Amino acid sequence: MSEDKTQAATETVSESPATETTQSGSNEQYIAESKKYRKRAQDAESRLAKLERKLSKAEEAKLKETENYKALYDKEFSKNEGLAAKAEKWANYEEGRREELIVKHPEGERDYLSTLDLKTLEYVTNKINNNAKPNNAPEIVGASKNNVPEKSWSDMTDEEKRAYYTYRANQSKR
Repeated sequence: MSEDKTQAATETVSESPATETTQSGSNEQYIAESKKYRKRAQDAESRLAKLERKLSKAEEAKLKETENYKALYDKEFSKNEGLAAKAEKWANYEEGRREELIVKHPEGERDYLSTLDLKTLEYVTNKINNNAKPNNAPEIVGASKNNVPEKSWSDMTDEEKRAYYTYRANQSKR
């Protein structure tokens, strides 16, 4: 009897690694099944949308055939009102975004930039802003920055030349 218990215990121990591999395999099965159901649902939604469009066109054709223009007019009018609300919402967004982008540019360029469409204006603004950022070398603790004079050597006065020369001489001694 004790032998039976030890055999049963060893059998359960030896079965546990096998269940881990089956779990990962079953997860893959669940994933594949989930993907299959998702694809089926997407196909069904697309078929439903096609059928709804077909039904709507058939209904319009029937209304035209029976010369029931009043119902057709009412249907198109309600559809048009919904689209007008969306168009107004988009126009407000576009106007606000355009003003926000144009303000980032100098006064002289604003007139020209206001004629561009929104996508081009965003592209130009992003290009200018990305190029305007200086590519400074990373600062190292204890090292001074390499100061480059703002003027060329020929444009400097004698005092500026002396000061710059002294600064560079001190830099080389360190």
